[in-house]
This record gives sequence, structure tokens and C-alpha cells, in this order.
Amino acid sequence: MNRRAERLLISAGPGRQKGAALLIALMAAALAMVIAVAMMERGQGNQARTQALLASERSYQFAHGMELLAASLIERAEREGASSAYLDGRWTPPFDVPGGMIQGRLLDQNARFNLNALAHPDPELAALALERLERLLVHLGLNPLIAIELADWIEGASRPRPGSAGDSWYGAQQPPYRMAGTRLAHVSELRWLRSVDGEAYVGLAEFVTALPEPDLLININTTSPVVLASLVDGLDLDQARSVLADGPFVSPAALVAHPVIAALARPGLERHFSVTSPWYLAQARVVLDGVEREYFRLMRRGASGYDFRLYSQGTY
Repeated sequence: MNRRAERLLISAGPGRQKGAALLIALMAAALAMVIAVAMMERGQGNQARTQALLASERSYQFAHGMELLAASLIERAEREGASSAYLDGRWTPPFDVPGGMIQGRLLDQNARFNLNALAHPDPELAALALERLERLLVHLGLNPLIAIELADWIEGASRPRPGSAGDSWYGAQQPPYRMAGTRLAHVSELRWLRSVDGEAYVGLAEFVTALPEPDLLININTTSPVVLASLVDGLDLDQARSVLADGPFVSPAALVAHPVIAALARPGLERHFSVTSPWYLAQARVVLDGVEREYFRLMRRGASGYDFRLYSQGTY
């Protein structure tokens, strides 16, 4: 310390020295408090992330249990000789689990129109699927040109005939990209079509599906009148309701032999009907600590058991 500093310190006096020391102590205490708060916040953040990961993992494991329950429901229905109409998408009663509850349901995908039938490798079957999708849209009060745009977009079905209304309409409504024959992964991809707005999508979504296979196979005991009417040319909605009211049917042949259907049936119609459903969507709703999560798994029933294909969380 030089002499000038000594003189300043002496001239400051004991009172001023104590004030400076107090200020330094307060600054040190404030800094320590800021550091402590930051460490607490970081610790709380880490704890919250850990709890969230644990809750998510617990939810997933509970949802996986619901998948096994879904398979058990199907097996029990078959073993007891019950129609798959009993597997109609109703929620199971809630199961209590530590910290919340879980319930599930099965959604029959073969009760819906498979959009990927438009990408069938057989051009005749693809063209037939396009024709039926147009009828489905008409019955739903939606624009049938949606089917034409979808068929052209995936490049797997018949194109509009030159000079048709769809031909000129589509030329002005190019989709955002080309699928080059790739099948739809999910029905929400319909929203890429410029002809499908939010209202049209909501009106169509519950009647269609996008399965990994391009076959159009409808379970006649679980389907809706609008889907049945789309498969049979000349069948109106009232007739479709009347036919389904006479079910359940023991075989596709029994449906085709129905007087209303027999009068309208084309050759080969029977091959598109079934009384069982290989495809189901298993949905689990898990509520833990007040937080609700939903899980979806697309499952296929086959000779070797159940093949769980696609998985998603939150939406499907």
C-alpha cells in the first residue's frame, strides 16, 4: 500500500471503513443467495425431468399391458363364438393403478374403407376402389373429386378420363408433392390434398383407414351403412341400414344372398367382405398424477398371433 492510499484510509476514518466492509458483506451474501437459488432451480428442474421420464415410462408400460388385454379380448370373443361386433370400440371399465387409472378400447379397422386400396398393384382393383371411394364421398355429402385427387396423388389407381370434370379440376389443383406409388401411412395425410379442408377431413376420418396392405376387405358385421353402400353400386343408405339390421351374417355369401344385395351384386363382390377383422387399432388412455396420455398401436391378427405394426403417442 503506497503512502497516498494510507493517507486516504486514515482520512476516511473507522466509520467509513465499517460501511465499506458491510457493503462488501452484503454483496457477498447476495451473490451466495443467487448461486444457491440457481442451484435449487437446477436441482428442481432435474427432479422434474426425472419424474416426467419415470411417469412417461410407467404410462408406456401400462399401455403395453392394455395391448395384451386387447389381444385377450379378441381371443375370448373367438373362443366363445361371439361375433366381432362385440369389439365395437367401447372403452373398458377404468382399471385403478398406483397414482391414477388406465382404460382401453379396440377400433375395428376392417369396418372402414382402406384408402390404400387405391394403390393396389392390380389396376382393375385400384380402379374399382376409386369408384367406391367416390360413392363413399357422395354418401357423406363430400366432394367426390377428393377421390380423384387422392388417386392421382399416390399414382397407384386409375386416372380421370380425359375431358372429365376431374381432369380439368385437377390440373388447377396440384398437390404439394407426389407419392410415386407409396401408400398412405396415416389418414391425416389427406390434409395434404387441397380439396380436403378441416371440415371435410372431420367428416371423412371416422369412415376411412390407411392399412399397410392394399386390399379392400370390409367386415360386414361391424361396418357402417355408409361404407356398405359405397361397396355396392346402386345401394342407398336406407337399404344399407336395412341390410345390416338383418345381421349379423355368418359368411360373406350370406350377405350377398340377401335379397337387396343379390339384386345389385356384381361378380366378385363377395371377395371384398368378411365376418372377421384382421386389423385393429388398440388405444390406451393412461392417467397418472392428473396427467392424461394416450397410446395407439395398430395390430394385425394372423396365424402366428398378433403383429403390432405401428405405435404412436398422443394422437393417431
